[in-house]
Amino acid sequence: MVLLYSADGGDWQSPPKGTSLKTLNEAEEQGLILIRGEFQKRQFRLTQLGSEYVERDKRRLEARRH
Repeated sequence: MVLLYSADGGDWQSPPKGTSLKTLNEAEEQGLILIRGEFQKRQFRLTQLGSEYVERDKRRLEARRH
């Protein structure tokens, strides 16, 4: 999921351009991110679960390369 991999650390940040409201809501429903703000000022940050998901996936991809 591009949204999760675009996250820069665990701070509040703007989602990447082109991220739909549906994508944000789905990630929030799965417990991977938190959302605050409205419309154009919406921000997100990774939850602990989201952070673990990204780290696990990065390790899996790295292992595949070797």
